[in-house]
Amino acid sequence: MSEKVAVIYYSATGNTEAMAEAVAVGAKSTGAEVLLAPVSDVDPVEIGNTYHHIILGCSAWGVEVIEEAQMKPFCNKLKPYLKGKIMGIFGSCGWSRGAWLNSWYNELHFAGASFPAQPLLAYGYPDEPSLKKCEELGKKVAETK
Repeated sequence: MSEKVAVIYYSATGNTEAMAEAVAVGAKSTGAEVLLAPVSDVDPVEIGNTYHHIILGCSAWGVEVIEEAQMKPFCNKLKPYLKGKIMGIFGSCGWSRGAWLNSWYNELHFAGASFPAQPLLAYGYPDEPSLKKCEELGKKVAETK
């Protein structure tokens, strides 16, 4: 039986969406069944109940925080379902060092998720090496039992 992987993202400019698409390609390369969707199109309870492998993507907002109108509430509702889940996170930004990714990682890890790979950061629109790393993230999460 193949794994089911959810790749959920928030993208204001298309940068994080491009990363999400590459993450999904990597997950699919393992034979996994992959859901690729913007955060506005999915229910966190359904994702938490249906998927053991969850990969989230969001760009940096404000003073290095995740997007607060859609992604933050989604994550807050997803947290009760994260114990034992296999996760990955990624995001894009224009200037930061990725502190929001580290905070986000800690928050999700504290909720019980395990991460087989470090958070992945791209600056601006992801270049080819960044997209390759996105594919590797998707593959790594999908292959982790």
